[in-house]
Amino acid sequence: MVNTQKLDLSGLVCPLPVAKTKRKLMEMQIGDILEVTGDFAEAGENIKRYLEKVDDKLLEIRFDGEHYYAKIQKA
Repeated sequence: MVNTQKLDLSGLVCPLPVAKTKRKLMEMQIGDILEVTGDFAEAGENIKRYLEKVDDKLLEIRFDGEHYYAKIQKA
């Protein structure tokens, strides 16, 4: 069964959003989904870049001004 978890990173600026996303993914099981939201668009871009370097899969990312939403699958 796939477990979906949410991580709200609102109010945080880099490097905290990437570090907290990485830490949360390390706690999760393979196949689980992490939904990340925040209000600092640059952090969303940095999370996207981080995921390009690791096995975890970015399923979706959306930006609305400074707000971002990312859906990540643990690999």
